Amino acid sequence: MGSSVSLLTVWGLLLFSVQINIVNVRADDNFTKSVGTSSLPDPTSDNITFFPFENSTDSITAFSTPTSTIRIGTGVTPVVTLPWAGRLPDLKINVCTLCVCNLLVEQCDINCCCDPDCEASDFSTFATCDVQIVTGDRKLCNQEATKYFLNMNKSETVSLINPSIFCIQTNNYRAGSSFFAPEVPTMGNFDSLMNQFGGFSFSTDEPPPNPPPTSSTPSGYQYGVPIKVVDGFLRLPAPLATSACTDNNPAGFLVDQATHCSRRIDIATDCIELPALNMQNYLNFTILPRPNANLNSSIPFLLISIILRSLNRTLMRLNDSVADVREPVLVGDVCRNVVLEVNYIIVYNDEGQIVNASAAFTLGAINISMVPIQQRFQISFTQETTTAVPFSGNPGYVVGLPLVAGFGPNASFGIIQSKNRLGQLTVIKSSTNQDCLQLAGLRTPVLFGYNLKSGCILQITNITTCHQWSRIITDVLIGQNFPQSVASFGNTPVQNVKDWVTIKQTTSVTQSCACEVPESLALEVKWTKYGSLINPQAKIVAVTQTIRETCILSPKIYLSQP
Repeated sequence: MGSSVSLLTVWGLLLFSVQINIVNVRADDNFTKSVGTSSLPDPTSDNITFFPFENSTDSITAFSTPTSTIRIGTGVTPVVTLPWAGRLPDLKINVCTLCVCNLLVEQCDINCCCDPDCEASDFSTFATCDVQIVTGDRKLCNQEATKYFLNMNKSETVSLINPSIFCIQTNNYRAGSSFFAPEVPTMGNFDSLMNQFGGFSFSTDEPPPNPPPTSSTPSGYQYGVPIKVVDGFLRLPAPLATSACTDNNPAGFLVDQATHCSRRIDIATDCIELPALNMQNYLNFTILPRPNANLNSSIPFLLISIILRSLNRTLMRLNDSVADVREPVLVGDVCRNVVLEVNYIIVYNDEGQIVNASAAFTLGAINISMVPIQQRFQISFTQETTTAVPFSGNPGYVVGLPLVAGFGPNASFGIIQSKNRLGQLTVIKSSTNQDCLQLAGLRTPVLFGYNLKSGCILQITNITTCHQWSRIITDVLIGQNFPQSVASFGNTPVQNVKDWVTIKQTTSVTQSCACEVPESLALEVKWTKYGSLINPQAKIVAVTQTIRETCILSPKIYLSQP
């Protein structure tokens, strides 16, 4: 008995589309009264002592601080020494002694439960406590406070927790929270003040102790820390306010940089004399493997390649055997061996220590028509014993380079990415052999900006294994490891999860039946131009995967995918 045969066309489509789219602290004031032009202390202050003159019936007043003395006597020229400002006052506050509602002197303030002048009879007339709690420094994370109650014999000291995330955990310099009255400069004390405060800083009576070093202090570089060389820091020329090059841009550890800037030069005088044009200027230093390393352990830069560029912009790479430092030379009105590009490669280990440093140069010939010259500088970091994955753009995608894809995001590792750059996001590879089962492992990468259409033919001989055939066809269309996310830019790091676009998966069914199998896969990538109008960057904003399913009605059919 014959059986009917059906042919079903299955296709895959890849389409790129563009989308245009200060705490106020009260300190003691010990010199509030004045006589003539000299500041005098308050005689009622607790910090004043009195003792007689040797030859006078008058009295002498002096600060309790031995370095601050004021003498007044009949027929004696006053000797005034103003208080020192070099030692800041101690501002430790006992909240139990504070009472902001105590306004009347030696009288009980109504409803002021912290007033020490109030007696039991006064408390019996209070309706409430105007001040129920007194706190210290409100900027501290743990604040000492005192609570007061209508019962004059009842008060308690508690510790409050500051809910602010910007609170101060430990204040080891309380004197810095307030202003102090400085010593007034005069003709007699000006030199002493200059000696005491003429430097960049001065210490208090009891400077805070330095924390002891711990064994957990890292010995290697931390992220962003400038890389040290023997005589300073590694610097990468970069533009500042204008496009002109400035040579004071520090290179931070693990911070990849790519800069380009211009230099206006006089070829006749600067060709040989200007250090920025000489490649020796970018090689005559050695890197410290860690910030506190000995100078003897410094690492020199290894020259790995030199590319020469002619006046007509043709490039020629020198052999490794002849790659050596080349000095600029002036031939007529042409300056040769001028540094146009510098590429630093830094290799580091797991401990954050630099183990290797290399440099590659592009040297060119320039004449007066090429001034100002354009220079490019780049620095990249590679971890030891790892293989670097090339970018597909920096930052925007470059047409013709593969899309960067991976699995995730994962809460612990971010994005998991394959080292095979051409196997991260793939589709079926077109071939003269149209058998889908033989093409299951042959795939081609998805390249940015290129539309692609491919397919194959599959013959199904047993309808009872519909579910199994559906899974086989799906594996042929999307492959064994189809990614979950695509990078927005060509150089997006795997740890920047928010810069990855999740692939949206949809399924389209033409009609419902007993056996539905995938018929086609359509992958749509939407991108936009991001950044300035002068140099826009290609950015992927959405990726959609659509699987269309169809029905199998005959016992034996041929499945095709053009």
